[in-house]
Amino acid sequence: MLKINSIMKNIVSLTALLFTTTLGLSQITIDNNDMPSVGDTFRVSNGLISPTIDPVPTGASFTWDFSMLQPVSQDVDTFIDVASTGTFYSVVFSNLPFNPYRANLAAKGPTFPTVPQISVSDVYYFYYNSSASYSQSGYGASLNGFPTPIPFNARDRVFAFPVTFGNLDSSDSDFNISIPGLGSYTHDQHRVNETDGWGTLITPFGSFNTLRVRSEITSRDSLYLDTLGIGFGFQNPLSIEYKWLADQGGIPILQINTTVSFGTEIITSIRYRDSLRTLTSVPELLTEATYGINVYPNPASEQIGVDLFTAADDEVVVRLNTLQGQQMGTLFTGKVRSGVNRLLFDIGKFQLAAGMYVLEVSGSLGSETTRILIRD
Repeated sequence: MLKINSIMKNIVSLTALLFTTTLGLSQITIDNNDMPSVGDTFRVSNGLISPTIDPVPTGASFTWDFSMLQPVSQDVDTFIDVASTGTFYSVVFSNLPFNPYRANLAAKGPTFPTVPQISVSDVYYFYYNSSASYSQSGYGASLNGFPTPIPFNARDRVFAFPVTFGNLDSSDSDFNISIPGLGSYTHDQHRVNETDGWGTLITPFGSFNTLRVRSEITSRDSLYLDTLGIGFGFQNPLSIEYKWLADQGGIPILQINTTVSFGTEIITSIRYRDSLRTLTSVPELLTEATYGINVYPNPASEQIGVDLFTAADDEVVVRLNTLQGQQMGTLFTGKVRSGVNRLLFDIGKFQLAAGMYVLEVSGSLGSETTRILIRD
């Protein structure tokens, strides 16, 4: 009898262990309760972009190891009530059932789509979080010094709930801005979301059980000039967002954005949840250099991205030369700010023969070079 009891206990223990292990590897589901709430704050590190980082691989029960990420700067994402953003914004984005621009959450935003002839500052993002979706309702920004609500005519649906492995959804959104004395600017966007992976995400912040959502964003900008009575349209390069979501994560644990040009996917930003860290203005691996230069992809063919690090504001010239020093073209001339500057260059126009070339950065601090391999 004792032997039978012992066997039964072992079976129960083994079953419990297998059950616990299965739970640890199980798929999660994301809903509106896992999104940010008013009063939430999240410390975020902006990662160093490196050609060794590949956000593309994914799958079921997958392990994404991004433990090598290096922070170059940090932000704190703060979510606030719409009513605290100011009178203009709180009226336009009021949380009322009949309001087509309804929002129940806002966040200070560091960026905004480039608008011709307009200086942009004090940006807000407005969101509506419901049991059905987490969507952006619009922007608020000071345009040439004037607080301006910019509601979306149709919301940008960032996530459709519940988010589960294999989900596929899409949304269309757009907004327009009147530019006094010039005309109007319109931005149209089509988003396709696919939940294409689940598993373990590893970052410098820790290890997380996550779902991975890949979003393809195609967009077009239009500018109409009242003075000339004509308009212009510009198709933007395809943008891709890779977002890793966790239970009660609030914001993505990791988000990597890329731009696709000439068939090459170039990383434009890396943001991940993190703890407070002591940072230098230039990553340690680049502290010996006058300027820090990170080129991707490398080898390259048509277009390259360049992360340029400098310890102070400066005027620089970026050139592309042969190994013998012959100048093939000037890529950039202008001001850069201390810290990281992310630049994108079309090198296809130089019709370079395959081979090794030198990217040179020169300015008041001196000069620095790195090599680029150009392929057919």
